Amino acid sequence: MADKSRNISIVVVGGSYAGAVAAKKLADLSKKGYSGLKVTLVDEKSHYFHAVGFPKALVDAKYAEKAFLPFASFFENDSPHQFVNSRLKLITDAHHLELENGQQLYYDYLLLATGGKAPGPINVSATSKDGGLAEIDQLRVGLQDANSILVIGGGAVGVEVAGFVAATFPQKKVTLVHSGKRLLPTNFREGVSNGAVAKLGQLDVDVVLNERVELPDDFGHSAQIGHKVLRGTSGTEYPSDVQILAVGFKVNSAFLEPLEAKIGSLLHIEDGPGFIRVRPTLQLDSDSFPNIFVAGDANDLPMTAKYGFKAEMQGGTAAANIKKLIDTEFDKSFSESRDDVVVPALGKWSDMVDAIMVPIGPDLGVAQMLKVALGCSGIANFLVRQIKSKDFMLWMRKGYYPNKQQTNDE
Repeated sequence: MADKSRNISIVVVGGSYAGAVAAKKLADLSKKGYSGLKVTLVDEKSHYFHAVGFPKALVDAKYAEKAFLPFASFFENDSPHQFVNSRLKLITDAHHLELENGQQLYYDYLLLATGGKAPGPINVSATSKDGGLAEIDQLRVGLQDANSILVIGGGAVGVEVAGFVAATFPQKKVTLVHSGKRLLPTNFREGVSNGAVAKLGQLDVDVVLNERVELPDDFGHSAQIGHKVLRGTSGTEYPSDVQILAVGFKVNSAFLEPLEAKIGSLLHIEDGPGFIRVRPTLQLDSDSFPNIFVAGDANDLPMTAKYGFKAEMQGGTAAANIKKLIDTEFDKSFSESRDDVVVPALGKWSDMVDAIMVPIGPDLGVAQMLKVALGCSGIANFLVRQIKSKDFMLWMRKGYYPNKQQTNDE
């Protein structure tokens, strides 16, 4: 029988999709007999931003206001758990980490749900709600004043942004340039891609495929406001008044340097986005740190696409594995200095769900479910409107914030 009264410290870094699911599931253990369990959620931002809904937030100020939810209300007032508003600086060893505010945290189990940096303001860089709203508002004003808009990148976000901008500003010229031979991830059926092109065409979006836009070195990692003429690799020039990046995802792994120094090898991939290496169990890819997990966009496990709902699924897998370690009292026996600790068999992440739902403006959309492509059909428009377009499923996130206390910047 496990000792449920023992102190168990769990730190979850990152409160977005994977981190929120895991933190909630693990915090619930304190209501199921684990009286000494404490979950600490760490995030550099004061508010969760529903990045999935960015295309709607960009053109709808009222929705943007609702898309920020305060982490201060993530845990119930009477719970033993806490939120710490700071950025992870370093993981110093198998049981300690340091935050940029100088705080040192001990952990028995650590879940890194740090995600990555997408171009701003798709992923707002500001750490407060007011700052995040200001970033989105600035781009919205730029769109209102522009005659032409260039969207670079034809994944789901790029398609959704182009669709909502074109639907909101039908008098403006919107161009979407994508380096691939078809829109959206290529693991989905071609009919979905063809449907996206057709429905963007209904909104008069000019879609250019097989073209990579050459960005100047000083372009930055954010949308730009101001007239520019960018050139594609084909030599074609693309003049526009606003340029929105929907490409360029990067993962931060600098906080792993002390651990990498201890084991003498890298725990991240140097090329590309810089994903963190993990095992199918979502544990960090090292025998030295079996109590550290990485879930969501930051890890290197193959996923058909980096989507919020898949990050949530990984958060659930990681939480279930941590619970198994807790149930077997792994934290009582594990020490970084020992090499005889036996790790119980854990569940493995499997990317079995191959589905996508892409709103193209408020009334159009494409989808694939159960390997059935709903591209050019009106059925896709109806399903996407009913399930996603209205609020990009923000209603599902609000349940994660039961404490209605107000914070200073709301």
